[in-house]
Amino acid sequence: MAENLLIVHGGGPTAVMNGSLYGAIKEAKKSDKIGHIYGANNGTGGFLKKDFLELENVPEEKLKLLLQTPGTAIGTSRDPIEQEHYEKMADILEEENIKYVLFNGGNGTMDTCGKLHKTCQKRGLDVKVMGIPKTTDNDIAVTDHSPGFGSAARYMAACTQELAADVRSLPIHVVVMEASGRNAGWITASSALAGEKGYAPDLIYLPERAFDEDKFIEDVKKLLEKKIWNFGSCQRRFDR
Repeated sequence: MAENLLIVHGGGPTAVMNGSLYGAIKEAKKSDKIGHIYGANNGTGGFLKKDFLELENVPEEKLKLLLQTPGTAIGTSRDPIEQEHYEKMADILEEENIKYVLFNGGNGTMDTCGKLHKTCQKRGLDVKVMGIPKTTDNDIAVTDHSPGFGSAARYMAACTQELAADVRSLPIHVVVMEASGRNAGWITASSALAGEKGYAPDLIYLPERAFDEDKFIEDVKKLLEKKIWNFGSCQRRFDR
């Protein structure tokens, strides 16, 4: 009897989640051990409802579109998961003869992956659960860099450069850019990739270091005075 595979996406979608979805489907199709290739519709919510998409019959020309499509084609979720939900997931895996589960996502998704694996082990179920690390934050343990971070870093650098060009035209403003990443400063630090002098951020504050509000205000005052003076000097030269 053929065994089935389930792919689940979790957390915020990245520009590369669909690339892994494509790879997983392509490789699964090559195996004579796998019958159905299921995708959980909208993440763990779809998993718990047995709302599965049958991916093995998707035509190749449509599958290839995944490689250039950001986000997630099968949907994702941020559902809070308790032990009772893991037990229900294990029931569903047994009922549907699903022997392989691939979780594609960040830290929370990898945690879900590990907990489902332990639940299946305790119940004696022969189910292989694997995580596909994907996060823009680049904060998954035991990884050097995670797919998803590169596109976020590039986006952050481009936004910083554009905003800096705007502010440079009238340097009397204080602009604060907030980056995602929670307790990891990789995306924040990537703002330095804006490049050319004058178009990168003047000050970068990483969450790994304690924030000193007084020091921040003092730093901003010094930079503001310097930039206004430079702008005035430039204007006087044009007035001559």
